[in-house]
Amino acid sequence: MKSNKLANFNVSAKMHIFVIISCLVIAIGIAAGTIFHFVSNGFFNYGGDYETYKSVSVEYEDIDFSGGGKEPVELIKDICSTAFGNAGVSAKASSFGDTSTGGKVVYKFMNSTDTEKLSAAVEAINAEIKKEVVSAGGIQFSYASVHEAETVLGGGLAMTRAAIVIATVIAAHFIYFAIRYNLTMALGAMLADVHNFALYVALIALCRVPVGSTIAAYAVLTVLMTVIGTSFLFDRIRKNSKSDDNKKLDAFGISDLSSRESFAINVIMPACLAAISLVLFIALVISSMSPLVALAPVVCSLVAFISCVYGTVFFVPSVYPRFKVLGDKAKAKSKAKVQAK
Repeated sequence: MKSNKLANFNVSAKMHIFVIISCLVIAIGIAAGTIFHFVSNGFFNYGGDYETYKSVSVEYEDIDFSGGGKEPVELIKDICSTAFGNAGVSAKASSFGDTSTGGKVVYKFMNSTDTEKLSAAVEAINAEIKKEVVSAGGIQFSYASVHEAETVLGGGLAMTRAAIVIATVIAAHFIYFAIRYNLTMALGAMLADVHNFALYVALIALCRVPVGSTIAAYAVLTVLMTVIGTSFLFDRIRKNSKSDDNKKLDAFGISDLSSRESFAINVIMPACLAAISLVLFIALVISSMSPLVALAPVVCSLVAFISCVYGTVFFVPSVYPRFKVLGDKAKAKSKAKVQAK
């Protein structure tokens, strides 16, 4: 029963509905983002690597600790946890890494965290580390310090590079389709790229989930998935147009048939991306990152999924036949002029 409903669903007949939905969502998203840009945290809810924050870092050498057999990093984590708890502050994220002589532990805090409390925690950490450090000359190799990072909202190299990549991909997509297929299909492909990208931006602006350079990465992925999806769609349109079995179908019927035939691949492909992002979210939460920070890639992938599926499966197949009709009329007029001469 469901398959029959899908087989009888003609997207081309619903073009006006899809156009209205797209225009409303994009307009509302851009308007909301513009308002938030002036009254809140920016066009998007910038967070992560674009967010101003405070941090406490602890650097240590590879020396002996009297920590009951614990590794230095584990002992330092315990010391920091106790100090932060006593000071009444809570880290939103933490990272651990090796250096050439030892290691470094960094805890990030909201910018609103009281600096005096962080300073008190650092003093407690340094005092405790001093008790634990055992070295030949009694030199203090390990220390903790407070830092504050000021960032430019929405700035950074990631956004610039993403914009260049997206523009390049859209241009290359248009040229390739114009050569491989025809101008009307190239225009349809470019419409898909611009539409899906605009929808992605508008929905992210409306979600208000803290995002950083993640938004740029998924914007590029959205356009790339659109390129792949439209390749399947228009390939089916070309083959169905040449098939003797479809001679009775006009441009609208061909588009509807091709949309149904490419439906599965154009849903599965972005769904896999969303599933991978969900696994990444779980891994990041387990690794002690704040769930709110780790949520960014999940939301971005879900928005990319919605944008690609809606745009490639419904919006573009409903609009493209109009391009085809206009293109055929233009060809007919050109041919008539040539014959008249």
